Amino acid sequence: MLLTAGISWLWNRYALRAVTYRRRLSATRLFRGEALELELELVNKKLLPLAWIEAADDLPERVVALDRPVAPGGSPGRIVLPYLTSLRPYERVTWRTTLRCPHRGHFAIGPARLASGDIFGFYRSEARVEGHDAILVYPRVVPLLDLGIPPRQAFGETRAPRALLVDPLRPVGIRDYRPEDSQRDIHWKATARTQQLQVRVFEPTTVTQLAIFLDLDSDEQFWRAIETDRLEAAISVAASLAAFAVEQRHAVGVYSNRFVGGAGRPLRVAPGGGPAQLTKVLESLAKLSPFGAVEFARHLRQETRNFPWGSTIVVITATMPPALAATLETLRAEGQRVVLVAVDAIVAPPVRGLTVHRLPEALIATLGAGNEVRVSNSWWRLPEEAAEEVTAGGGGG
Repeated sequence: MLLTAGISWLWNRYALRAVTYRRRLSATRLFRGEALELELELVNKKLLPLAWIEAADDLPERVVALDRPVAPGGSPGRIVLPYLTSLRPYERVTWRTTLRCPHRGHFAIGPARLASGDIFGFYRSEARVEGHDAILVYPRVVPLLDLGIPPRQAFGETRAPRALLVDPLRPVGIRDYRPEDSQRDIHWKATARTQQLQVRVFEPTTVTQLAIFLDLDSDEQFWRAIETDRLEAAISVAASLAAFAVEQRHAVGVYSNRFVGGAGRPLRVAPGGGPAQLTKVLESLAKLSPFGAVEFARHLRQETRNFPWGSTIVVITATMPPALAATLETLRAEGQRVVLVAVDAIVAPPVRGLTVHRLPEALIATLGAGNEVRVSNSWWRLPEEAAEEVTAGGGGG
C-alpha cells in the first residue's frame, strides 16, 4: 500500500510536466453568422504515460460549438469546451470542432485548463495554460435591395453639378487638341489618322463625402440602447451602406454616440476610401457597445459643424425626438444632403429635401435574430418608389 501510494504521488507530480497545449483558429475575422474551425492539440513530451488527461478551453457563451458538448464556465458569460483522453509516451493528440458566431462583437478564447493525475485516481493536479486568441465578428453586410433601399437612391441625389476630377484609367473618347491640354493626353494614333492633334477625353468623376451617423438611443434616454433586434439591424444597415459607398468610390465615414469597446470614446471613423477604410469601419462597428456617451442630436451637430458644403449625411435611427428633427432641418438649411433611414415606425420631420428610407419589420427581426438573409427571397424588398422625398408641410408616408 505504501509503495502504491508513493508511485501514485510521483506519477501525479510529473503528470503535467512536459505537456504542451496549442490552439489554432482557421480565421480570426469573420462576418456574423459564419463559422470557423478550432483545432486543439495536446502533446506528451516525456516517457511517463498519462492514463487520463482533461483539457478544457474557455469560450464566450455567444460563440456556439456545433459538434461538441460544452459545460458552464467559471464566470458569467463564459463556457468551457472539455476533452478527455489518454496519452502514451511522446504521443500527440489533435481534435477539431466547428464554432459558429451568430453575434457581432470582439471575443476572446482562452485561457485553457489541464487536469491529470495518477493511474489509480488517488491524486489530481491542474495547470492553467495562459494565452488568448481573439475573434472579431463583423456585422452582416446585406445588399441594399434586400434592405429595401434602392441603390440609385441610397444617398439621395449625389450627382455633382460639374466635374471636379477625371479618371485617367477611363477614356471615353477623343476630341481636338486645345492649348490648355496636357501633352500626355495626346492620342497619337488618332492624330496620325486625322492629320490633326487629338487628345483623349476621360470620364469625369467627383469624390463625394459621405458620413453615416448611427443613433442607438432609446427614446429620450440616450444612456439606454434600443432593443437588441433594432440595434443589430441598425448596425448592419450602417455596414451595408458603408460597403456600398466604398464600392462606388465615395469617401465614407461612420459616427455614433456609442462607445467603442476598449477605447472609452464614441465611435468616430473619419471619411476615407478604399478597402482599408471599409475594414476600419467594419472593425469599429464590430466593437461598438450599447452604452451611450452623449445625446445623439448634440453629437450629430458637433461632428457636422466642419463638414464641407454638399456632404451627404445618412442618419440611421429608431427615434425622432424634437432635438434630432431640429438638427436635421439645420443641416438641410446649411446645404447638406440628408438621408434618414428609419429602423422603427417613426414620423419623419417635415424637412424639405429630406430623403427617407424605412426598413421592413420582417427584415429587422431577421437581422436581429442572427438568421441568414437569403438574397433569393424578395418578399421584403420595396420598389424604388419606397424612397420618400419629404416636402415642407408633410412628414412622408
